[in-house]
Amino acid sequence: MVLRRDICLLEAEIATDRLILRPTSFIDLDQIFSKFNERVTRFMFPSPARSCVETASFIADSIDGMVNRTNLQLTILRKETPNQFAGCAGLHHLESRTPEIGIWLAEDSQGLGLGLEAVEAVCSWAADEIECDYIKYPVDRANGASRHIPESLGAEIEDEYDRITPDGRTLNIVEYRICPDR
Repeated sequence: MVLRRDICLLEAEIATDRLILRPTSFIDLDQIFSKFNERVTRFMFPSPARSCVETASFIADSIDGMVNRTNLQLTILRKETPNQFAGCAGLHHLESRTPEIGIWLAEDSQGLGLGLEAVEAVCSWAADEIECDYIKYPVDRANGASRHIPESLGAEIEDEYDRITPDGRTLNIVEYRICPDR
């Protein structure tokens, strides 16, 4: 295990100037189900859930990952409009020296710099809480807005590959490596 301390991921909370990132739970089910739509997932590996049951399964798996200390799954809330749901962020494969970050924002939270703010916050948390060589940030080559995030953090493309999604789409992945500040 590469977590530095015996912390409970179910209690992890990260705050920024505009955001609160807290562990995903079943209270987020309706927001995740309704906002994780085809437009949001266009460049992502997962497809939108077809039912609330699928979203509930994702949340249950996320909670299991936090209990087992292998994944940190966070719900992103905007402070300015009392805890408005903004999306989700995850730091996966915490048992590895090269965990992977993933993020998605609801359509009404896109284009405001919130993705960069959330990724910076998670990377800062990682610098304090885990021992890692770097954090992988895979993104579809055509997703310019998401590519802007690691590039703003000084990351460069370290790998390229294609990935077939469960619904048959081909993603042309460019993988950045972000080195958390030590």
